[in-house]
Amino acid sequence: MTIDWKNDPVRLDHVMLHSAEPARLATFYQDALCMKATTGGTPFLLQGAGRKLLIDSGPSKTLGFGAYSFNTDTSLNRFRTTLEDQGSVIEPSPSPLFGDSAFSVFDPDRNRIVFGVSDSNVPDDTRPARLQHLVLATDEMAPMVEFYTSCLGFRMIDKVEDDTGDLRACFFNSDLEHHSFAFFKAAEKRLDHHAYEVGKWGLIRDWADHMATLDVPIVWGPGRHGPGNNLFFMVHDPDQNWIEISAELEQLTDDRTIRTWPHGEKALNLWGPGYLRS
Repeated sequence: MTIDWKNDPVRLDHVMLHSAEPARLATFYQDALCMKATTGGTPFLLQGAGRKLLIDSGPSKTLGFGAYSFNTDTSLNRFRTTLEDQGSVIEPSPSPLFGDSAFSVFDPDRNRIVFGVSDSNVPDDTRPARLQHLVLATDEMAPMVEFYTSCLGFRMIDKVEDDTGDLRACFFNSDLEHHSFAFFKAAEKRLDHHAYEVGKWGLIRDWADHMATLDVPIVWGPGRHGPGNNLFFMVHDPDQNWIEISAELEQLTDDRTIRTWPHGEKALNLWGPGYLRS
């Protein structure tokens, strides 16, 4: 199965993060990501132009779930039927932001991925930064590749290999953008980062200036990734989760084929030092 990324795209809609101090984390995202809190307790719901984030109580630096949205219930139901026909285990949706037709699946690392149809009624009067991709780390690459390609139908668009041909990173698209999901090989299974697409290079500057007013330091970047060719910088939230601010991510064309990048810092940052997960 392959998602029809051109005609029936699937996009990252929202993410749930767990935190031992969810109120503190919610306050950070309100300020640093210019999001408005629309609930007064757990799970905290924070929203801004093109972005929604849920924060609930739990072990810090862990993913509650990543939620991807189809455009219509018809597309969602067709996708569910395909998963059921191939023997996938369908679980209820834990997301309060999707309707009754939503559902979830667990990947081989027990990350929960939710599928539904988005409610696009979110505040649009905040600084632009669209929630765009989710990245995980895994110590078992092969079963994760098999699950996201053969089971869910995401398309691998770029990969990173070391000198022996060992796979170190994979990037997957589900719409016209270079990747909406990725994972890196690491020593453990964990959340790596989530990213916000701001549009143009000048807005990277504006977001960096905004972080500076809050004394939130840039911990990686500014730089340019190899896979995706996007400009970026990263900061940490109070739980030490990576947050990426990204601009000018590659837009895919029909003739785009998979690229293989050599493992090393340059694949991760064409301009300078790269953060190697393994």
